[in-house]
Amino acid sequence: MRAELKKDAIKKRCSRAGSLCLLSSHLIHFDISTMAPRASIVLYYDIVSPYSYFGFNLLKRYRQQWKDVDVVLQPAFLAGLMSTAKNQPPATVAAKGAYMFADLNNVSAASGIPFKFPSEFPVLTIQTMRLLIVLQRHEADKYEQCIEKLYEEYWCNDKNVSQKDILISALTPIIGSEAKVEEYYEMTGQKEIKQALIDNTQTAFEAGAFGMPTFIVKKAGSDEEHMFFGSDRFELMASVLELPYYGLAPNPAAKL
Repeated sequence: MRAELKKDAIKKRCSRAGSLCLLSSHLIHFDISTMAPRASIVLYYDIVSPYSYFGFNLLKRYRQQWKDVDVVLQPAFLAGLMSTAKNQPPATVAAKGAYMFADLNNVSAASGIPFKFPSEFPVLTIQTMRLLIVLQRHEADKYEQCIEKLYEEYWCNDKNVSQKDILISALTPIIGSEAKVEEYYEMTGQKEIKQALIDNTQTAFEAGAFGMPTFIVKKAGSDEEHMFFGSDRFELMASVLELPYYGLAPNPAAKL
């Protein structure tokens, strides 16, 4: 009885302070307060954003090299963020719009990431982004693959990913069941899922975001946040993280 009480007391101390751990009847001492946080990158993205498409793919490329960086892919709603930040799309200014179209093709050529401007742009992706929140919660191991597929469908295959049938067709091979994808789509109407997208978008705005992609970067051992906007800020992110940067193009020598 006394041994059981002693064991319970140890467990309570573990859960409360994190200073003791019971392992095979041996006590391992550690101090959580001295454990430095890992480097991290949070990407706020929307499928409708062309530069988020490039940012996502470039982040995937660099993550293979930046192995000690935790990455979070956070769905948000670009139209909502732009409205909150009182920002305007580039195409509302003729010169900016013309530049953007040329620039996107230049980024594609320089990075080797395929790109084709869709015939329908922009499209309303609020349901799409809610669905990605559902997938983030219920299909964590397939979530990133789902993002990649929807980006590919919209920015390479000219498929309108705001449409239910397109979403179901694209995601069924990944999830493995059309009925399951249908079930996930129906969950986008839940209050909790709707609020999660609102919260993600608001969190991005409060971090300083005014468009997408937005990256929130923390250096290892630091809680200071560095906000970067756009798909062309990887050199600066690498500088903050004190990690190598090899340019836009794939670098076989770096095994990117």
